[in-house]
Amino acid sequence: MEPGLLKSADWPVLIDLYFFLGGIAGGAFVIATIANLLGHERYRDIVRVGYYIAFLAVIPGPIILTVDLGLPTRFLHMLMVAKPSLEIGRDAVTVGPFHLKPFSPMNAGAWALLAFSACAFLAALDVFLEHRGGRSMRTFRGVVGVIGTFFGFFLAAYPGVLIGATARPLFVSAHWLGALFLAVGASTGGAAIALILSVLGATRREALSRLMRFTAFALVVQLAALALFILSVSTAGSAGIARALAQLITGPYGLPFWLGAVVVGILVPLALHLGGVTRKAAPAMTVLVSVLILVGGFVVKYVIIAAGQAT
Repeated sequence: MEPGLLKSADWPVLIDLYFFLGGIAGGAFVIATIANLLGHERYRDIVRVGYYIAFLAVIPGPIILTVDLGLPTRFLHMLMVAKPSLEIGRDAVTVGPFHLKPFSPMNAGAWALLAFSACAFLAALDVFLEHRGGRSMRTFRGVVGVIGTFFGFFLAAYPGVLIGATARPLFVSAHWLGALFLAVGASTGGAAIALILSVLGATRREALSRLMRFTAFALVVQLAALALFILSVSTAGSAGIARALAQLITGPYGLPFWLGAVVVGILVPLALHLGGVTRKAAPAMTVLVSVLILVGGFVVKYVIIAAGQAT
């Protein structure tokens, strides 16, 4: 195994769901924070629904990780490792009998998940109290939003970086996976907000139209990152990597990749947006476009991870 690479992991579909929900949570939180900073009153519905979605989507995270690990104590071990100092390594930070490993991908990811969860809870609580007629702490929400945005970016991009650090042939040269997962988080986060707002019918048409424009831009970035991911892997020059890439684009995962991730998840929503469907903010069409983006966002993560583990 090359230096700096992690031991190859076998991730079940449950972990794909965790990555998917984490991306939605991070993307929705960042969008809500940007909307809050640009104009709380103007984008009030986007702010409220965005923070609600971020909190609800991140709740299953620790539960899914605990189920996948088998024992609750193993999730705690991802945060702090109770071992003798000689067994930990020089990169550990000692806190009493425990040791933090800030440069461990798993350790950093677990702490980021907890930090983001706290920010999402506080932001959702604030907009809930405001919506119920209470007094909103706007400055506090702004601070929480800025801090949570950092962890939201991390939570959305982290799975791609983690996968790229494993020893699987498909992922060894996958330098664009972090950017791809970040773009998927932005597009699915925006789509989730637009879906809820369209179903509830509780937003201004202009605000929803701008949200869909942002989501379409995220789809363009997602498509570019996906192309760069394939290009970086295809030019790696290894026979093993070439076989791994073939699993994704021409092998058993080729159909869901091209049809689900590319056509349904990116090209069709972009075509509908460019055709003016989402600019009119028609609820039914916005729901359709949002669902397509969400389906494509899950499929692209699922097929990449599945194809990588198949080799």
